[in-house]
Amino acid sequence: MIKKALSLGFLLAWASSLCFSGYIVKFDHDSKIVFSSNFEGNTDIYLLTRNQLTKLTDDPATDEWPVPDSKGESIVFTSDRSGNFDVYLMNLKTRDIKRLTQDSRDEVSPSWSADDRFVYYDLKTGRSSGQTMKLDIGSGRSLPLFPEVPYKNTIVPFENRRGGEIFFTAKALLGWFVAKYNVPDGKYAKLTESGSCRPKVSPDGKKVAYVCFDDDGLGDIFMMNSDGSQKTNLTKDRSSFYDYYPCFSPGGDMIVFSSSPKNQKKTGYQLYTLDLQSGEVKRIFASDGNNSFPYWF
Repeated sequence: MIKKALSLGFLLAWASSLCFSGYIVKFDHDSKIVFSSNFEGNTDIYLLTRNQLTKLTDDPATDEWPVPDSKGESIVFTSDRSGNFDVYLMNLKTRDIKRLTQDSRDEVSPSWSADDRFVYYDLKTGRSSGQTMKLDIGSGRSLPLFPEVPYKNTIVPFENRRGGEIFFTAKALLGWFVAKYNVPDGKYAKLTESGSCRPKVSPDGKKVAYVCFDDDGLGDIFMMNSDGSQKTNLTKDRSSFYDYYPCFSPGGDMIVFSSSPKNQKKTGYQLYTLDLQSGEVKRIFASDGNNSFPYWF
């Protein structure tokens, strides 16, 4: 009787998760997460749905940084399959892939404009320098995204869904910080001090999740209002982990992020969710590799 009860308990424990060779899925939401991982040896892009994993790219090159459009029909990502990193577009239904950029220099960290007409990305112009660009998908023409930038460098821009505000990581003499560009009036605003990066804005545009190194020196997930007020450390109890790459859920009530144990530095990222109301942290995907750049849609 005891043995039978233990067996039933084991089966129930695995009912909401699936274990396959090399990875474990425990994602029970009716939504999707795209991310990149090298758990099969090469860095490719994967799609996570309710307890299911789908491989989207299968190329000898490095494919990473996937970001969906506002309708969830396509993703942009970066790949070095042409010899250096360029920006590519994939139709999620047909899996057709189109190369969007052709520069001999690396083009990385793509994202979408609010109306899906443009793709923003970072053009590397030197070893530690670059320029944030704006690509018109219709014409194929690229221009600098930010006019008269008051910062030494800008990277990883993400626009709010309504348009009009672009959040990004900026660099000055004393390091990286989170900043905002207001498109209508052309004004810039510094939202955090140095030691912060990788902002993502909530679906309603009121909150911003980002990475900050102030408390544990490794990286925590912080959240603030879109004007930079009311900063809160959401992962302050995870002082032995590198917590990176936050992204809000479609409803804005949760955040997905990558987390790697301190002893593995930034090579053991697994995917976790954080419930903003309860503060509960759950692991939703684990593998033998490095799972990075999650985007929830």
